[in-house]
Amino acid sequence: MISVARRLFEALALSAVCAAASVLPAQASGSTRQKAATPPPPAQKLPDFTKVPTTFEGIFAERNSRAVDVLGYLRCLEATVNALRAGALGGVDRGWSLTCIKQQSEWRGIFGQLTETPPGMQVKVQFALRNPGPTPASRSGMVVRDPVDTVLASGTARALLRGLAATAPGNGLGQFVPVTLAQKNFTEVWFVPSANSPERAVVGGDSLIQMSSDGLRELGHASSTPKMRVVSIPLGGTTYTLESSELSTPLLTELMLAHLAIDVLPEVRVRTREYDAILTRSTRKWTFVKR
Repeated sequence: MISVARRLFEALALSAVCAAASVLPAQASGSTRQKAATPPPPAQKLPDFTKVPTTFEGIFAERNSRAVDVLGYLRCLEATVNALRAGALGGVDRGWSLTCIKQQSEWRGIFGQLTETPPGMQVKVQFALRNPGPTPASRSGMVVRDPVDTVLASGTARALLRGLAATAPGNGLGQFVPVTLAQKNFTEVWFVPSANSPERAVVGGDSLIQMSSDGLRELGHASSTPKMRVVSIPLGGTTYTLESSELSTPLLTELMLAHLAIDVLPEVRVRTREYDAILTRSTRKWTFVKR
């Protein structure tokens, strides 16, 4: 269930090294401002094209999609770093940046050199989480040379620099890491717990920075983070109920935990004060019951 978490810190450490050594201006660890040769533009309000769902079902679908993509990103990152350590990727220069992107329905780990000229990155190595691969059951992936969206890769790699420079939540309950997700007209940097297991999982604390698509301008960020708490998932039984801290829609981290739990239990319920959201392993679909 949680093989992603076991080596994730090592993966993020490698990502930080690669990003810090890239051609972009360096950022100091713990800093919340980007150091650049010229002052960056001020933070801007989210653009008008950002459409926020207004119904419970719409809001839930958006947040659930983010939770699934965050887990996909973490799996991609871990698999790419494991492949590098196994020698499957060949030589990787310390000056290259590492990022994971979702191109259509496939996750790819990408090593590349960031540049100041379009498209913004020279892609050097790609590792796709694709079947068939060396171990199809685990979707460990394979080296590919297929066409890739270098503009997308450049934007997410640059946005990751902002995430690596920010102060992450944690407060001693758990370690949090940045995850970059490209949306239609901007890029999100989510901070999520990195070491969840069935015996001990952290929910809450998830926060967000929104960046421009090129990863250079901050558009907005969360002013607070949800309260963190530690929960555990029983490995026996048929149903696991996670009591949400929210009124209506569960947190991103709560939905992430639900998707991890469904790998070991037939049914998972995330219960807010207004709804029971029920996920079953047989269908991998959510149903809702108004409380």
